[in-house]
Amino acid sequence: MNNKLPKVAIICANYNYGDYIVDAMKSIVNQTYKGEIRLYVVDDGSSDDSWEKIQNFKTTYGVQHLHDLEKLNVKKIENSGASVARNVAIDMCWDWADIIGVLDADDAYYPEKVEKLVAKLVEHEEVGVAYADYENVFPDYSKREFKKQYSRLGLQRECMVHSNALIKKKYLEAVRLPNGEFYRSELHGPASQGFIGCTEDYDLWLRLSRICIMTHVPECLAIANQHGANQSMKMTAEIFQENAKIMTGAINDQKRN
Repeated sequence: MNNKLPKVAIICANYNYGDYIVDAMKSIVNQTYKGEIRLYVVDDGSSDDSWEKIQNFKTTYGVQHLHDLEKLNVKKIENSGASVARNVAIDMCWDWADIIGVLDADDAYYPEKVEKLVAKLVEHEEVGVAYADYENVFPDYSKREFKKQYSRLGLQRECMVHSNALIKKKYLEAVRLPNGEFYRSELHGPASQGFIGCTEDYDLWLRLSRICIMTHVPECLAIANQHGANQSMKMTAEIFQENAKIMTGAINDQKRN
């Protein structure tokens, strides 16, 4: 353990991903990162067997492989949406972490992802976000997703930064919303009430890009499972336009600067 390296908290919001959550959690336990790393899982009121699997993982695999349960923190809340669940997880790790990474509950990190992205984050003080490429895994095949090299103009046109990015806490604090949120809750409501947006990542990247550099690592460092129930697959042009009205201020600020 290298105590001079940044302390990294990985946050994971889960809703009814019982088929994937254990692999997601295991992928963080198995990271090669030599610094301190902890996992914070918030179950967003799942109605499947997710919560039981999360608890079982913590008390069995976690004890066996981590030998320190502070490294694996779990909490269940009433179904409130991915933004709220992520905000809860950030609050849980806030006093401890230097860098906060995001893990979608139906995805998984490759073992070296944290190590390689943290290396990019510590190279320069003004770099605040690091993201990489990933493998889209479908039921019958897989396909590599190559993300574009970051540019502010490119971000204004499309969400080029993957949701499973790593963020320096000091920059996250700088873009905290007036109501205390990091992820805007109105952009991703409770999944139990149907599909209610999935642009909360894009909104956060737009705010962060005003105050720090985002860097792209051109390597495949994660798995994104494509199973048909992904929230992003339910996005329509009409829904995006409704979400865009909420993000208009951030987008306009980007174009003026």
